[in-house]
Amino acid sequence: MASEEQFNKEEFATLLDRAKGDRSINQFANETDVSAAHISRFLRQMIASAPTPETISKFAAKSQNEVTYQDLMIAAGHIGRRDDTDENDKSRMERDSPMNLRYQMEELKKKFIQVILADLYDRPFKWSVEQPEGRMRFPDIILNIDNEGYNRWYLDFKPSVPGRRHPSFMHSIHLYGRIAMFELLENDKYTIVVNDEKDFEMIMKRPPLSLRANLYVMLIDLEWGKVIKEELLCRYREE
Repeated sequence: MASEEQFNKEEFATLLDRAKGDRSINQFANETDVSAAHISRFLRQMIASAPTPETISKFAAKSQNEVTYQDLMIAAGHIGRRDDTDENDKSRMERDSPMNLRYQMEELKKKFIQVILADLYDRPFKWSVEQPEGRMRFPDIILNIDNEGYNRWYLDFKPSVPGRRHPSFMHSIHLYGRIAMFELLENDKYTIVVNDEKDFEMIMKRPPLSLRANLYVMLIDLEWGKVIKEELLCRYREE
């Protein structure tokens, strides 16, 4: 859990106000299912403890002005800042350049989270964002759920930057080998999320031959902000 020192109340209040947009506090409260009094206290920087990832997910799912789940999580202190965790990267200016592939991938992942959270609010089952541990770089988001026998849902984002291909991602051995190193249980669900139809079809044509996981692949449309489809690749099997 984020400490009070890690929680940047001023930055979080600014981001939350941007996320609220032109809506009144009461309107925003009704849409996010967070009490107006609680939102008001965050906006006035009267709460010392950071909001939980679950509360932040509610804000992010209904946010405006391009305020993302990741932005709010960083301000709350749940996720480390990039300049704290990427010490061996190139200079910040080069890293954050719009032409930089890594920067583009991270921006796409922020949009992935927005689409996933918005879709979850229309799902008929209960869910919550799990408290991240460490840098939370893999997988991209972890959910506690109660649906179809699954208790935990891991979502691994594989964005495709328009006009650019990523050979390492397209190599199925590399993709499934990474997942095989992650300890999964019989009641866990693991979903690879892509935004390119060709990537989706490639994965569907090359399911893993031997992988102890309830593995799925999901296609999302970033332009329309919605989940298009999700298909099963393989079931968990005891050795």
